[in-house]
Amino acid sequence: MASDVSRVSRIVAIAEPIAAEHGLEVLDVEISGSGSSPLVRVLLDSPQESRPIGIDDCRAISERLGDGLDAYDVLHGRYMLEVSSPGLNRPLKRPEHFQRVLGRKVRVRTKHAAVDGRRTWLGRLEEADDAGVTVADESGVTARIALGDIERANLEFEFESGGAKKKKKR
Repeated sequence: MASDVSRVSRIVAIAEPIAAEHGLEVLDVEISGSGSSPLVRVLLDSPQESRPIGIDDCRAISERLGDGLDAYDVLHGRYMLEVSSPGLNRPLKRPEHFQRVLGRKVRVRTKHAAVDGRRTWLGRLEEADDAGVTVADESGVTARIALGDIERANLEFEFESGGAKKKKKR
């Protein structure tokens, strides 16, 4: 049986053109669960923040992708397919994902202690290019992290500060 890396590559190759037809892109593909009936999770993303991913997008892509996976026998038998949006704390995988969220709060975990003996950085994304990212934490410490050193990275959802103002009783 093919390795998960090989199967993920084949799934991405089938899923990307289908997602592109809907103005979306494949953010991530994961295979988990038992070998006899694995779960294939495909996360979609939109290159434009103003273009949300809807349930109809997920359904349409899921149907076409399922047909493609069956036609090419990528998973050799039974599997479960889940197609969804990445949610609020979306993963950041490629340079363009980081570039879209410049100035926003991110969490970056490195494969090994990168700077000052730390593996996890939570702060503002100051720079992003094809080589790496620069994150400044709340205390002002800045770290330049090579893309190859990143184990995982996510956008951190920020609630609006200030909240609703209460009316004064008279």
